[in-house]
Parts: sequence; C-alpha cells; structure tokens
Amino acid sequence: TARVWRNWVSTETLTGHEQAVWAVLDAPGYGILTGSADKLIKLWNDGRCVKTMAGHTDVVRALALVPSAGFISASNDSTLRFWNLQGDCIRELVGHTSFVYSLAVLPSGEYVSCGEDRTLRVWTDGSCTQTITHPCTSVWCVTALPNGDVMTGGSDGVIRVFSRAEARLASSDDIKASQLPCPTSPNPSFDEAVANQALPSNQIGDVDKTKLPGPEALLMPGRPGQVIMVRAGGGEVEAHQWDGANQEWQKVGEVVDAVSSSRKQVYQGREYDYVFEIDIGGGANLKLPYNATENPYTAAQRFIDLHELSQDFLDQIADFIVKNTGGADIGPAQPGAYADPFTGGSRYVPGGGSAQPSQPSAPTKPQLLPITTYAQFQALNPVAVKNKIAQFQDELVAANDSARLTSEETNLIAVVVGMIQKQRPFDHFEGMHLAALKKVAFGWPAHMRFPGLDLLRVTALHAAGRLRQDAGFLGGVLAAARLGEPLAAAPGRGEEANAMLALRLVCNLFASEDGRRVVESAVDQLVSLFGKGYHASANVNLRVAYVSFLLNLTILLRAERTDEHDVELAGELVEVLKHETDPEVEKRALSALGTLVHGNATGREAAGLLGARAAVLTAAARIVGGGGDSRLRSEVLALLPAV
Repeated sequence: TARVWRNWVSTETLTGHEQAVWAVLDAPGYGILTGSADKLIKLWNDGRCVKTMAGHTDVVRALALVPSAGFISASNDSTLRFWNLQGDCIRELVGHTSFVYSLAVLPSGEYVSCGEDRTLRVWTDGSCTQTITHPCTSVWCVTALPNGDVMTGGSDGVIRVFSRAEARLASSDDIKASQLPCPTSPNPSFDEAVANQALPSNQIGDVDKTKLPGPEALLMPGRPGQVIMVRAGGGEVEAHQWDGANQEWQKVGEVVDAVSSSRKQVYQGREYDYVFEIDIGGGANLKLPYNATENPYTAAQRFIDLHELSQDFLDQIADFIVKNTGGADIGPAQPGAYADPFTGGSRYVPGGGSAQPSQPSAPTKPQLLPITTYAQFQALNPVAVKNKIAQFQDELVAANDSARLTSEETNLIAVVVGMIQKQRPFDHFEGMHLAALKKVAFGWPAHMRFPGLDLLRVTALHAAGRLRQDAGFLGGVLAAARLGEPLAAAPGRGEEANAMLALRLVCNLFASEDGRRVVESAVDQLVSLFGKGYHASANVNLRVAYVSFLLNLTILLRAERTDEHDVELAGELVEVLKHETDPEVEKRALSALGTLVHGNATGREAAGLLGARAAVLTAAARIVGGGGDSRLRSEVLALLPAV
C-alpha cells in the first residue's frame, strides 16, 4: 500500500498493488503514481486507482516527473520508460546492464539514472549521452540540484556531486583526498579508483577467458557507454568502457568471481540470494526464499508457517538450505557495512570479510516465540467454486426461488472468479461485485452458502479496503455461518463448511491493515465466539480454522499492547489444548498461548491460574501418533508459571 498524509495525519490508503510498493510520485494536476514489485504502475485520484500501466518485466524501482510531458520509470529489468500523461509508454530507454535504482530529471530536460551496474547515466532525447562509472559496487540514488548539478549516493557510503560548470569543479588534489584507498594508491584519482574496482562476474555475465580478445580490442572505437572485457597480459580480465566525450576506452575495473553465478532474485517484492523450488509431492512446488546472511532455521520456519506444513520438517528444510547453498556465507552485518536501502539485502563486496580463514559455526535454532506472522488461507479452486455456484443457481431457478441470481449478478461473480483464476489485481472490484457475492454467501439457503463464503474468503486477501467500507460486512459473515451460536452435536447440512470458511475468511482479514481495522471494530463480537464448541468439532479442518483465528487475534491484541481479553483468550486456548488430538491444531494453539504469555504479565498470570501448564502436558500425551512440536512445547512451558 501507499499512504497519503495531510497535516501529519494519514488521510488515504492506496490499496491495489499485489506486492510491495517501491516508488511513489506526486504529479500535481494528474494524480499520484505508484510503482511496485508486481511490475505495475498505478495512477490514483481521490484514493481510487484510475489506471494501471504495464510494461516493465521486473520490479518498478523509481518514478520521476517530466513537467508538462509525463513521467519516467526505472526498473530491475535494466530499462527506463517514458510515459505520457495518458498513461501510454512512448519510449523505452536501454543502456543499463543491471537493476536501475533511482532517476531524476535535470532542469535542462535531460534524465539521469543510476543502478547496480555502478553507473550514472545521462539521457538526452532518449539516448544515453554520458556514462559515469563509480568506484563502488552499486550507485543507489541520484538527485538533480536546481543549478543543474547531479548528486549520487553509492554503496561505499560516499556522496558525489558532478557538474558541467568549470567554476564548481573540485581540484584534483581535493578529489584525491576524498577518495577511499585502492590497491595502487592511498589517495587515488577518481579514474584510478574506478579502474581498480573489482567487478563481480555476475554483474557482467558468465566469463569464458579463452574467448576474450586481448588488449588489441582497445584500438577500435566503441559506442557511448559500451563495456567490453579484455584479457590482460597477466591473465586477469579487465572491463573497459567507451568514453564518448574523450573518444577513448577507460578501464572501469577487474572482473572477479561473485558469491553465485546469478543476480539476486526477487520474490514477493523482496530480493534474495536464492529462491528454491521445493517439491512437496502431488505435483506441487513451493518457493523457498533465502539470503546467505540468514539463519537457515529462520528461513525454514518462515517457509513452514507460510505454507502450513508440519513442524517435523524444520530440521530437514534447514539441512536442505545448508547443503544447497554450498556453505555460501557473505558474513553477518558488521558495523559500517552497507545494505540495499530499498530491501535491506546485503551486497557482495569483493575482498570483504576477514583475511584469516575461519571455521563456519553451525546454524543455531532461533526462538520461535512470539509469533508475529498472521495465519492465512490462500488456496482456492476457482473453477470448482464457479461450477458449484452454477449448480445451485440451476436448482434455485428450477424451484423459482426468489434468491436466484440475475444474469447481471451471475456475470459479476464470473468477473471475480476470473480475477482470482488469472491472478488479476482487484483494482476494479466494486460494490456491485461485493453485493453479488453477499447474495450467495448471505442470502442463499444455508446449505448453498459455502461457495459464496469461499469467494469472499479470497476477496478478503485482495480487497479488504472495499470490505472495510461495508459497515455490516463482518456481522453478515458471522450471521450467515451462524457463528456465535453453539455448535450443534449433529451439525446441519453445510453448517460445518460454512463455519469453517467464515473463520478462514476472518483469518484472512488479518493479512492487511484495512482488514485488521475491520476486525478491530468487532473484537468484542469475535470474542463472543469463545466457548461455543468449535474446538470440539469432529471436523479437523474446522478446528484448524478456529485455532488459527485464535492465533491471529492473539497476535493482533499483543501488537496493540492491550490485555483486555487476555483472560478469555487464555481460557479458550486451555480448553483447546485439553481436548486436542491433532498435531497441527496443537501447534497453532501452542503458538497462540506462547505469544499471549510472552512478555505479558497479565496473560502469563491468567494462563497459570487457568491450568495452562497441565493442558499443554495433557495435549502432548493425547496427540495422535505421539510427537508433535516438542521444541515449541518446551518454549511455551518455559514461559508459563511453575506449578
């Protein structure tokens, strides 16, 4: 999301991107522009998305206004794009060889950009007219000054100002004094510092030294910004860039091996050193992102929580990470180390780290508590849901039931199914779409409501802002599923399915800020669900949904530092653990109980008085097949008061 602030108060939340928003631009008279890791640019007016612009093939990093003409964007796909005020891409600017991090517009109308390829580039009439290579691994930001000068910030922690005005140029001695030492000089010139910079081979591409030309290649002229590699006399590989202004090749570094043979990979809006494909059987592959500086157990636990896998896989997944990263270790963050300001990811620095070999220490298992990630239920078979709605619609039509859908409502539901099926943004999800879904979920006979509740469940992940505008939405969900009424010993037709899907829907509301506001407005109503017997249902899927709701509610209330409902939560979790036999339900109940009592004196006292320790031990003895999550159980017991 992006937020609009007026007088230090957040007045609008712009919700619509599917991944992290990395760029925002205020375009007076036009609207607000946002760029995202979902590769899209969106135009907003009065808090609503009015246009979505697609074109970039990777993360959109930066946006800059071109007065009276349009705007430009920069991306991880190594390109810049110029867009007119109608949202049409007019020109693609190609020249960078890696991620483009930042850009700006000069008073002259020229553009400047910088990025992972260590360069600042000047663009005139759509062509790169100047390339300035920096003596650092990345150039992270650039800004244009009112006098036409250009300022850059590099990964070496140095700010540099470039000017065309002779009167403002620093002397060669001043430039040398400001440079960081390099292998050939403690006070190098700018060009000397650039020439001595080591280049990771993954910035250039795979290097086959036997196929590279020798120094004779430097006798031929190049084109502006062109980079070539040559095999030097000592066997090392040098990178040279053509300087169009001076009509000569300039050495810009020596190519060395990098941590891995590929650039960082983007997953869900963040950069990682590795993104593994994990086969979990049945033809399903899940992505496991990992950074070389990360504890393998932390990444493994995050993967298990996200995909709702058994805790028994923790050691196996952590071991997989260790083996498949080949022991890659770029070292923990040290004082003075630099990180990508957008993602927090570290950057490989050739020659960095200790000069003495050290024995890598074994990864340590981190503490599991408190839990801060909300449980979600994302999976859906949209075709099956659509077919079930069609089946029930036929039955209602045959019975001439007034609850049947109109042709317009049928089309609106088909549009929502299409959004989910084709993973389209919910930009155009309007009140009329919500009304059609509510008619199925709230107004159809009870045993026919579950497909409507299922569609609303997924909608809660993508359009919580729209749901928040419907003041009676959550109350309607609870009433449609008869949540709040004691669960019958012999539930009626569809009753358990409705309750399960409604609880999953509530869980998904916790995934976004708008959804959490919906929940916060009805906390007392949700707490009234306690003690209605959902934890004792014979349907394990219903029990998982219910205890996931308890976990999410616990995380939210602890984040808000309120202890108003600690006693009720502790009591309900104790009841769950007293009767539970399923390891997954036990795990989520333990996670909720541990989060409740972690650093919370009121919750800890309430849990102790209500017999939480005995309930935890009872659950451990009752779990089918034995086992369960013994590590999590131990952490919870350590937090509970001794008997």
